[in-house]
Amino acid sequence: MYGFVLPWEQRKLGEHSNILTGGTPKTSMMNYWEPKEIPWLSSGEVNKKRLNETDNMISKEGLENSSAHWVKENSIMIALAGQGKTRGTVAVNNIPLTTNQSIAAIEPDETLNFEFIFQNLSKRYDELRMMSSGDGTRGGLNKKIIYDVRIAAPIIEEQEKIGAFFKQLDNTIVQNERKIDLLRQLKQAYLQRIFSQELRFTGFNDNWEERKIMDLFEERVERSSHGQMISVTIGSGVVLASSLDRKDNSSSDKSNYKVVRKNDIAYNSMRMWQGASGVSPYNGILSPAYTIITPKISVNSGFFAIQFKMTKSLKTFQKYSQGLTSDTWNLKYPALGIIPMLAPNITEQKRIYHFFGNLDDLIGKYERKISLLKRKKRAYLQKMFI
Repeated sequence: MYGFVLPWEQRKLGEHSNILTGGTPKTSMMNYWEPKEIPWLSSGEVNKKRLNETDNMISKEGLENSSAHWVKENSIMIALAGQGKTRGTVAVNNIPLTTNQSIAAIEPDETLNFEFIFQNLSKRYDELRMMSSGDGTRGGLNKKIIYDVRIAAPIIEEQEKIGAFFKQLDNTIVQNERKIDLLRQLKQAYLQRIFSQELRFTGFNDNWEERKIMDLFEERVERSSHGQMISVTIGSGVVLASSLDRKDNSSSDKSNYKVVRKNDIAYNSMRMWQGASGVSPYNGILSPAYTIITPKISVNSGFFAIQFKMTKSLKTFQKYSQGLTSDTWNLKYPALGIIPMLAPNITEQKRIYHFFGNLDDLIGKYERKISLLKRKKRAYLQKMFI
């Protein structure tokens, strides 16, 4: 950081901190778990990163009759073991707590700043996993391994500046994630109220009609081998195939690929009941394994694409597509066509579609901001903790 010129020193973590491992009171002894008096952390909770509470509590008697120990606040937790990606994850506790035996708690001395150590070790996730097993896939960390971890550290004042810098970045990321959560909750509430007709936009009073999909859309059967490849996902709907982080699994022979036009609805006929559908913002081609429907009358495709992803619709699609086994689920056109949908007039369809489109745009804005902040943090960590 600016203003600091003294070189960083290599320090062995165990020589500048108190390292504790915890324990688990006997689960058969209810008096060790009741009354709930003391926060007790399991290794899976280390994924929370910043700990303000724990999922479980133990009693004072449980603490006295186990290997659990009190850990000071502003310590660093490292998961020594755990399912999946848990091992090697790092957290910092904002409250005093106890832990199970699969966590090493690092209580730094006055020469190390806890936030600086937390950020340093968080960056070294892969390295910590390799230390535990040699290949990063099995085995476990232990107190001795953590003791011997070396940290390149400047003087404490610089550590504090660096720690505060990265904590502010983390706080900004969390604030934006909370905004996204709130917007998604708001969107779900509006979806429920608008599509139940409990909430209507000003000027719209007519009842919605129940219309079969075949009255609104027809299947597009046009074939072509030319055009940009698009794909259908559960999460994102219709996207450019080139934007997906996976290998191109399209056939070299595209002569039978289906044409997709802007404002068509494309769906995966075997996974539509999971939400694999969406309105296409592109002209392109799509694998013949998918189904494309195009408006046959004046309707707003986006409105129906939203309705297709609602829980009630997904359950209906599942009912209509389920075969004798889960492997035979399929909902091609015209079987889709007999399913009824609610249809207001075209003006109200457009109003609803644009309303939710604006909400999605706002969510996307915050998602891009978070992505940028995370990239910046990775870059800063890489430069600072070489």
